[in-house]
Amino acid sequence: MPNQNSHTQEYWQYEYDVSARSMIPLLLEWGVTLDQADVIDVGCGEGGGVCSLHDRGARIVGFDIDLHRVEAAKTLQGDRNIPLTVGNLYDEALPFQEKRFDLVILHDVFEHLDDKKAMLLKLGAYLKPDGKIMITFPPYYSAYGAHQQHLQSTFGRMPFFHLLPGAISWLLPRMKGEHPHVIEELQKLWRNKMGMTKFESIVEQCGFTVKEMQAYLISPNHIRFGLKPISAGVVGTIPILREVCCTGVVYLLARR
Repeated sequence: MPNQNSHTQEYWQYEYDVSARSMIPLLLEWGVTLDQADVIDVGCGEGGGVCSLHDRGARIVGFDIDLHRVEAAKTLQGDRNIPLTVGNLYDEALPFQEKRFDLVILHDVFEHLDDKKAMLLKLGAYLKPDGKIMITFPPYYSAYGAHQQHLQSTFGRMPFFHLLPGAISWLLPRMKGEHPHVIEELQKLWRNKMGMTKFESIVEQCGFTVKEMQAYLISPNHIRFGLKPISAGVVGTIPILREVCCTGVVYLLARR
């Protein structure tokens, strides 16, 4: 693999594995064609997921708001020659906006966005007439729904820590010297509180429909902690209970 620090390489591999082992098989099970499909990854990070989709035959492009992550992704893609760039979904001019795609992917990105209705409509502008959007996120009220595992202190290992009153969830990590960016993201997720029911309401309001949904008791993302994904089964359909028990969910959306 190209020269990068070990953490970046490990994260790239984690992204690749989640996509290759869980997301791609799920898309294929749902009847989504990837071979020669036009795909865009919004918030592509270090590019592991992008590379896995490329390796399955997709004509994929990607962008991320973080310059350093995009630079790493360009290096770690090796000889794949995938178009990658820096871009911000809030900008008026979006990367690759002249193209239309069969599939738009947001892997654990949507929950971080403010004004989600406006953002979903912007994503819809990327689609071909029969295109789909795949969005994944951890429901906010689940054990680690605020991504608090990124905290360096012991608070990061406390399930449901983020459900403490906002001031407490902000002050305690700050007292432990947490990075301000991590605290800011935790607070943003606390403000948005993106649960499954709220998400489905936004989808309907924006003129989309849920074509497929898969909820997990143990999210595919948790392979990085040595855990195997476990489907939520019927729990993923029970109001309130699903919000607390499902640590990850994958939606496939289409226009109504």
